[in-house]
Amino acid sequence: MMKETLKIFSEAHEAVKTIIKEMSKVIIGQTETIEHVLMCIFAGGHILLESAPGLAKTLMAETLSKVLRTDSKRIQLTPDLTPQDITGFEMPVFGTQLWVTRKGPIFTTICIADEINRAAEKTQAGFMEPMQERKVTIGLEDLPLDQLFTLIGTRNPIETGGTFAIAEAILDRFLVNAIIDYPSLADEKKIAVGTEDLSKIDIRAVCGKEDILPVRDFVLTPGYIEENHVMVDYIARIIDTSRPQHTHLHLSQKDTSYYRSMVSLSLASPRATKAYMRAVLVFSHIILGDKMILPEHVKTLAKSILRHRLILQSEAEYSGLTTDEIIEWLLNRVPIYRSE
Repeated sequence: MMKETLKIFSEAHEAVKTIIKEMSKVIIGQTETIEHVLMCIFAGGHILLESAPGLAKTLMAETLSKVLRTDSKRIQLTPDLTPQDITGFEMPVFGTQLWVTRKGPIFTTICIADEINRAAEKTQAGFMEPMQERKVTIGLEDLPLDQLFTLIGTRNPIETGGTFAIAEAILDRFLVNAIIDYPSLADEKKIAVGTEDLSKIDIRAVCGKEDILPVRDFVLTPGYIEENHVMVDYIARIIDTSRPQHTHLHLSQKDTSYYRSMVSLSLASPRATKAYMRAVLVFSHIILGDKMILPEHVKTLAKSILRHRLILQSEAEYSGLTTDEIIEWLLNRVPIYRSE
């Protein structure tokens, strides 16, 4: 069984390397972001990307869909959009008593919800069922989405005018929150002389759903990692310690008081613990190609897993403290191995 498992992960890792190589012909200097997106696809999750405009988020989705032989659609969120604009609706056929279903843009494989925080909370609710169950209910009919359906939500942290808070239930359904930084000077020069026209770039379709779904199904199958595995325990303790409403095993009374003064709420539900474990498994075995899950893998993903799940106190925000700094503070206080 172990040999078969290693073979599955090894082949998936080779596929990931090829995908990244092809995508890097277009998306320059964003290897880490590409890895995060692929990690979500193999782990069956969704990703929230934060960046200023112009950092190729839409182009990344288009390139990814071409490399994976799938389709993609972009939804530009605005305050006047309704949930039905996203999911679809029933409409009568003129001159008859019949109704037809008009599917919305959510019916795709790679879906970009561009500037998701520009939609009102009621509109954002249109993403909940697709993200959680990969289906959409229109009228009395349940319509399945593509098995590989992946939502890439984006938000611009700089522009806050005309925006809404992303609903907590939506935030917890994003597996990771990745921050896209500006490219290096060397990469920016490559971008300056390159082209964004995909038809002029030799991009190969190197992988398909038939290659990804069996691997993802294996990752999502319970039992591969036992609950007493040391990394499962480590992840569970990190998530538990992130909840300010709990009395924590690893925080002193002074540290607990400080943490509660900085963090008002943690959205890290048991769903987050499960997602964290899946992400670490995919990251270590498929993205990096390692044969073992190491503490470094858990620590590397901690910020992208938790940064959108921690709600800071207003005093912490005013002081300039960031969620990443708080997560670093937590990691320094949660030991890798439990001391009995």
